[in-house]
Amino acid sequence: MSTPVTYRDRLLDRYRLLYNWLPETDTVLDVGCGNGMYTQWLAKKCGKAVGVDHNQKNLDWAKREFPHCEFVFSNGENLPFADNSFGAVMLTEVLEHTRDDRATLQEIARVMRPGGTLLLSTPHRGLFAGLDPDNTLNSLFALVSRLKIPKPGGGRFYQNFRFDWHRHYSEKELRGLMGDSWTVEEVTFGGFLVYPLSYGVENALDAFGKTRSYWTDYRVLRTIRGLDFDLNFGALSYNIAIRAVKR
Repeated sequence: MSTPVTYRDRLLDRYRLLYNWLPETDTVLDVGCGNGMYTQWLAKKCGKAVGVDHNQKNLDWAKREFPHCEFVFSNGENLPFADNSFGAVMLTEVLEHTRDDRATLQEIARVMRPGGTLLLSTPHRGLFAGLDPDNTLNSLFALVSRLKIPKPGGGRFYQNFRFDWHRHYSEKELRGLMGDSWTVEEVTFGGFLVYPLSYGVENALDAFGKTRSYWTDYRVLRTIRGLDFDLNFGALSYNIAIRAVKR
């Protein structure tokens, strides 16, 4: 997923938190960088910012918009970099989308220098995890697909529709996936009910609109969501963020 255009000139919620956590270092890697809009922020604090993503169209856009950053086609499980290449790695709302979350974290540990910082945010297994808008909307489309409703002109609505479950993690699960490579220095929770509901609005616009929602500046909606993120509801929260250092 790409960073919403709203954050090109103003960071909110988890993007702001992890940016504030980011130490000044010579090289930072943004795994799952999407359109590079967040990567260009990282370059303001670090000597070199590199983004990787598996969506070539988004990478092409990022290369045109942010030529001072480097963008590479790759997934998180097979990073095309030498061992100990980076002083920091950003993993913002990406782990839950990977094919192999454990392998992704192992690859990040490999390319990170000892003493480097991992900045991770992901949906939390909190009270309202069941309202995840990705899973809710996609489950609806999957149901329509199973009903085999004919479409005018032939075929069926959402024929052969498939989706990957949008995962949520507890703190214990994340620590288990990270293993012994990391020393966790800080854990923060944020967001409650407004967070998934506001994302649901954006997902509905994605599903039935002509433009992906992250290319539209829904500034008011995202500001309200940012205010919800700033409220820490502990284990009930919808989001979790971790700052860790490689041993």
